[in-house]
Amino acid sequence: MTSPSTTPPAPRALAGPLACLVAGLLAVATLVVVPVVPAAGANDRADRWAGYRIPSTGRAAGGWIGGYRLGRTPVFVITPERRPNRAGFRRADPTNDLAGRRGPSRRETQRAAWILSKYGGYREARQAAAVDAAVLHLLGDREWRLGGARGAARVGASGDPATVRRYVRLMLRDSRASAGRHRVAVVPATADVGGVTAVTVRVTDGHGGPVAGLPVTVTSPDGGTSEPAAGPVAAVTGDDGRAVVRLAAPVAGWRTVVARVGQVPEHRLRVRGADRRGQAAVAEGGVRRVVVASARVAVRGTQTLSIAADPGQLVVGSPARVVATVGGDGSNRMAIASLHGPFSSDGGAHCSPAPTAEVSAMVTADGAYAMPAVAPAGGGYFAWRVVVSGTDASTPVASCGAVVKVRAKSAATLDWAPAVPAAKGNVTATATVSGIPFPAPVDVRITLYQDGGCGSSIDVDEVRRFGNGAISSTFYVPAAGTYSWRAEVVPGELWVGTPPPCLPMTVS
Repeated sequence: MTSPSTTPPAPRALAGPLACLVAGLLAVATLVVVPVVPAAGANDRADRWAGYRIPSTGRAAGGWIGGYRLGRTPVFVITPERRPNRAGFRRADPTNDLAGRRGPSRRETQRAAWILSKYGGYREARQAAAVDAAVLHLLGDREWRLGGARGAARVGASGDPATVRRYVRLMLRDSRASAGRHRVAVVPATADVGGVTAVTVRVTDGHGGPVAGLPVTVTSPDGGTSEPAAGPVAAVTGDDGRAVVRLAAPVAGWRTVVARVGQVPEHRLRVRGADRRGQAAVAEGGVRRVVVASARVAVRGTQTLSIAADPGQLVVGSPARVVATVGGDGSNRMAIASLHGPFSSDGGAHCSPAPTAEVSAMVTADGAYAMPAVAPAGGGYFAWRVVVSGTDASTPVASCGAVVKVRAKSAATLDWAPAVPAAKGNVTATATVSGIPFPAPVDVRITLYQDGGCGSSIDVDEVRRFGNGAISSTFYVPAAGTYSWRAEVVPGELWVGTPPPCLPMTVS
C-alpha cells in the first residue's frame, strides 16, 4: 500500500521508537518533500504536470485534479469556480492571508501555503492530486472540502481515490500541527580563547514544534575562522529541531554567529493572479525559503594580574594592604583580596588555609588598585591572594604570593624573691615572656639598678629561653637601700620589644 512519502532534504538515521513510528507511518503513507523549485516568469501559460484527468465542468477545477506547471514551477488552482486560465499569469504575489468577507481565514491560508511548500513540488500523480484537493479544502467553500459534494466528486474521479483521500487527510492533519511562520533561534555558548564556541540552532514550526531535516550552515565572520580548516560548518536539524556545531575560538572578543537554514517551509501563498479578469489564479508549489538568524557571543580572553604587599613589613595593629595591577579587560569587574596566615617563615607562606581577613573593591579599568586595608591581629608572615572576576569577554584571574611580615609586640613581666632581700645577699629575678608568635630562641635582658628610678645600673644579665614563658637569674645586693629593676625582650625576627616598666625594690 502506498501514499505520499516524506524525503528530507538531507538523509538522517532513525533509531529506536522513532524508527518504529516512521516505519508504521510509511506503511500507510509516503509523502514526498522536495527541494526548492525555480519560480516561473510573468505571462507564462500553465501545462498539466502531475495528476489525473477528471470530468470537465467548464470551470478551473474541472478536467484535471493535480498540479500544473508554469515553466519549471509547479502551480495549483486556488479559485476553482473561475474559468480556466488561457491568457497567462502575473508575477507571484506572496501573502499569508486571503481573508475577505467570504474568503478563507489567515490560519487556513497558512495551512494551504504549508501544504504547497512541503508537498507541492514532487511530481507524482497521487500526491499532486492530494495537494490540489487539500488546498481547495482549505481555501474553497464547504462544497470543496474533502467531504463536500464537489471535493468528494473530484477525488472520487481520480485514478486512485482511496490513496488520494488518505494523502489529503495526512496533509490536513500535519498542516494543522505545523503551519505558520517557522522561526530560527541561534544560541551560542560563551567560550574561552583557544577553545570552541558551541552553537545550537533551533528551528520551530508555526506551533512551536521542532522541525527536523533542514540543512544548516553556521559561520562567524568576525570571530576568527569557523573551524581550524575554515568554515562554514554544515549540519542538519535533528528530531528535536536542533543542530549543534562547534566553532573554533582563536580570537578573544565579541563574535557574531550567523546561521543559515535552508528548505524552510513557506508560510505565505505565492499567488499567481490571472492576466485576464474572471480566469483562475494559482499558487506555486514546492516553494521553500532560507532563514538567516544571528547572535552575538563572547570569546573570553585572559587577564593579567600582579600583586605587591604595601607595606612589606609592619607591626601588629598597623594597616596592611595589597596593590593589584590588572590588565586585559577594560570593563567593570570585582576584585577580592584575602590575607592568609600567620606562618613562621617567608618561604612557608601560602594561600591554602581559610583567610584571616578579606576585602573587595570594584575594578573599573586596567591599572593598579590599592585594595582596602586590614589590620593583622598577630605576628608572623602573611600571604595575600587576589582574585579578579571574569566578564563576558575575559576569564577570571588569581594570584597568591605577596608576603607581608607582621612583627608582634612582645613583653616581659618581672618578679623577685625574696620580696625584701637582705643586704650582702642574693635575690632571684624571674622574667615571664609573652607575645612571641612562634616558638623561637628569645633573649631577655634583666637589669638591676642601685637607685629607685632605674638610673644607674649595677648588674645586667641577658638570658635566653625558647618561646614564651619564664626564665630566672640571680643577682647580688651589696647594701641596704632602695634598688630598681627592668626586664625587656630583645627584638627578634617576628617581634619587637616594648618599653619595660621600672620596678622599685627595698633591700634591708
